[in-house]
Amino acid sequence: MDDAPAPVSTCCALSAPSEFGPFDILSDIAHRFYVDGFSEQSISACVQWLLLTVAAGDVITTRYLLYIEAIALEERGRNDEAITVARNLLADLGDDLEPMWRAKALSVIAESSTRLGKHGDAIAALAEADWLLQAIPTNTYGHLSASMAVALALRSLSLLEQADAALSRIRGGRDTGANLYVLQELALLSTYWGAALLLIGHDREAAEHFVVGASRARAMVRLATTEDDRQMVARGDVIEAYAAMHLGEPALAAARMRAAAHRYVARPELVETHLMHLVLAREATTSGNFADAHERLTTLIAHAELASREVWAVTARASLAGVHEAHFGSHPGLDEWRTVARNALTREWSERETRFSALRDHDHLRELTAETTRVGRAVLQDPLTGLGNRRVLDAFVGQTPGHGWAVFVDVDDFKHINDTYSHAAGDRVLRAIADILRAQSRDADLLVRYGGDEFLILPEGGEDAAVAVAQRVHQAVSDGHWSTIADGLTVTVSIGVGQAADTSPDPLAAADVALMSAKRNGRNRIVIAR
Repeated sequence: MDDAPAPVSTCCALSAPSEFGPFDILSDIAHRFYVDGFSEQSISACVQWLLLTVAAGDVITTRYLLYIEAIALEERGRNDEAITVARNLLADLGDDLEPMWRAKALSVIAESSTRLGKHGDAIAALAEADWLLQAIPTNTYGHLSASMAVALALRSLSLLEQADAALSRIRGGRDTGANLYVLQELALLSTYWGAALLLIGHDREAAEHFVVGASRARAMVRLATTEDDRQMVARGDVIEAYAAMHLGEPALAAARMRAAAHRYVARPELVETHLMHLVLAREATTSGNFADAHERLTTLIAHAELASREVWAVTARASLAGVHEAHFGSHPGLDEWRTVARNALTREWSERETRFSALRDHDHLRELTAETTRVGRAVLQDPLTGLGNRRVLDAFVGQTPGHGWAVFVDVDDFKHINDTYSHAAGDRVLRAIADILRAQSRDADLLVRYGGDEFLILPEGGEDAAVAVAQRVHQAVSDGHWSTIADGLTVTVSIGVGQAADTSPDPLAAADVALMSAKRNGRNRIVIAR
């Protein structure tokens, strides 16, 4: 048996990547195009700037641009294209977990699939996105952004209670700009909810949501004022005016809507523009200006249907029926149309419980899978160090014949450490040794806490690999700052390296004999059985 020197090894740590890339200003501009209702410009900007960010290697901004392109495509009703871009984003992530980006891309797939009538695909994607939120650190922009994406996907499936709860949970952060967008979505959600309830004849419940929507819109206006964001102030006023119309104040609503319209760029893609047309169309109908009301509502229907906004399209059609009735008088066909539309929306509304159950079933399955994995890991894992236990070793030896060489590592005088510095200090030493083994081994190497203060490495490769890992571990232990665990503490290890014999009743005998030799010859050394 030979003593082997242990060369010094060094390692370095990588810092965590930033949430934003060097070309982040480009994604900010593209996003602002989208928020302000210039979706086509947003799509064009993303396509153009992706050429730059990909060439420059700016991975983070590339992902932001892909996501913005996908949601802008959704806004234009180009849902198949949105799914393709979202899948490109997922492909760009490769094998990396990246839960924020996966959650956002899957939320796009869920929302676009809903608009295409593929509810099974939508629920599967949404369930995975919702599950991934748990892996994103809270109080970060990533968590806020992904949570909002999941909430909007929930809304698209008419899971409004869950969407409201998800949006409400992400309020209160330090980013006032982000909070403004959250308040806007909450206000729009309340008005959408109220409009949907009105269409199926639940007037009293609808009024409750319009009250909440007006309150949220007012809070949005206050926050936008502090941010000096005049467009968002005007949009908040529009939302509040729409809610007021349904709370018995149509004249006040119209006056406030006209005032807001002078400050608001009424882009056809924006929901607030739909609300403006609905309020002003009712005023026009009341005053007998039926042509203006008709023009506003037909314009609204075209743009709402383009963006797959069914509730707003049906709301506009119901208002258009009211215009015809006011202009030409009652007609049996109008009542029949209202009945058909109400029945269709009632069926859609009743399916919400089924969708929620399906989503919950996905969550329960994931929870069960995670619990099964956790329990399985616990059966095979040493609870103190997190390394494999003897069960792992038995399975590995039984399933992997010809596994080569073995390395035993034993903490010298461990009983003395426990007796002198406490058992708690001894446990910390064992955990530190396990960390060293992980740091100095390769991914393919099997690491096991063999028992007590003894560890085992089954390295991938032959004798050279076994000797090399033994030397790295020995040197790392020698270099360890053990006094941080207890004043005056020093730790050394004895290491035995030997070839595993497949035909022997004890395939690890050679490495075990080498370890005993290292301990008999003074400890703190490596002995190799050749």
